[in-house]
Amino acid sequence: MTSTLPWHPLLSSKSQRFHPSTNKLFFFPSPTTPSTSSFKLQAFRRSDFDGFAKRIKSGEAWRDAWRSANNGFELFLYETKKTAERIDREYDVRRRVDSVARSATDRAREFDRDYLITQRWRSFTLDFSQNWPRVCCLFISFLKVVHCC
Repeated sequence: MTSTLPWHPLLSSKSQRFHPSTNKLFFFPSPTTPSTSSFKLQAFRRSDFDGFAKRIKSGEAWRDAWRSANNGFELFLYETKKTAERIDREYDVRRRVDSVARSATDRAREFDRDYLITQRWRSFTLDFSQNWPRVCCLFISFLKVVHCC
């Protein structure tokens, strides 16, 4: 696709300063002056599409896309790891988390001692496993009663 467009550079705020005595722009001609500079802009050619189609057909474009995605993900992981290390160095996160975990473990052991949770769980599982045939029969008869109604 070929296009002939006149070139109009974007005017920045610095370049739009007026001369104090003439009150005209410093660097650019007035907008009424026709622009004589133009160039040929060529966006896409047939060969660009043909080359892309060949890369898709051969799988090269997919491999490049996959490789690029992997590289981006690896970079993300690396930066995340380095950021975590920096935060740990600055705020001593590892020691604080370790301290919280230790105190939570101690508190859980204290609850277990107070309420005998481990002992009760072991006796429950032992009773349940010894009475499993009876429990199965009761459950099956319960299901029959519920299903019939």
